[in-house]
Amino acid sequence: MITTLTVTLLLLTAQPPVTPYPTGDALTKQAYHLASAKSVPTPKVTVDTTVAPDLAEWGKHAGELMEQWYPVVWNLLGTQDAKPMSAIKVTFQLKQDAPAYATGGGIFVSVPWVRAHPDDFGMMIHEMTHLVQAYPGSRNTPGWLVEGIADYIRWWRYEPEAPRPKITEKNKYTDAYRVTAYFLAYLTHKYDHGLVQKLDKAMKTRAYSDSLFETSTGKKLDDLWAEFVAYQTR
Repeated sequence: MITTLTVTLLLLTAQPPVTPYPTGDALTKQAYHLASAKSVPTPKVTVDTTVAPDLAEWGKHAGELMEQWYPVVWNLLGTQDAKPMSAIKVTFQLKQDAPAYATGGGIFVSVPWVRAHPDDFGMMIHEMTHLVQAYPGSRNTPGWLVEGIADYIRWWRYEPEAPRPKITEKNKYTDAYRVTAYFLAYLTHKYDHGLVQKLDKAMKTRAYSDSLFETSTGKKLDDLWAEFVAYQTR
């Protein structure tokens, strides 16, 4: 699901159904001030839609969106000692297994997927987040958390009003994607607004361990998950 760089295959993990979240709940939208926000260079995004000229406008909009959101994502993660990218290339492909995936300095997009889902610009934010993550290969980089952070950026920052997954006792925090993202949103709201940044920085420096959750919240990871499930199923 993820290589030693930052490859993601979207939607290959079964996810629970999504349902609208109650209006007004604090977890529906998170917009905390970025105390350490800094200005970073915006990479030049080039988009190659040669194989699908009809998607040129879609690609142009996606590129502009990525240029706007790259500095935002950069400041939402633990990038203090990292170096921003200077360029990102987006390439459309007629055949690939995932809607989109990121690797190295580029993002590859499925032409059939975009034609069938023309409003899915959020996947570009998810994939661009992987480029900002850029974790070095390490067994201290759990894939469930990598994908959870990318979906947290997408669904709680870029698309904060989107429907939320329905969490049940059958789910686990290692389910990745929206499930893990929802869990991170809960912990970020209740315990530590800088949690995602800390987790990201730890993985960037090969220093991640599950104990980081306890350091930030005072509770062990399994206990936090049980609390979250109880909150969701009350």
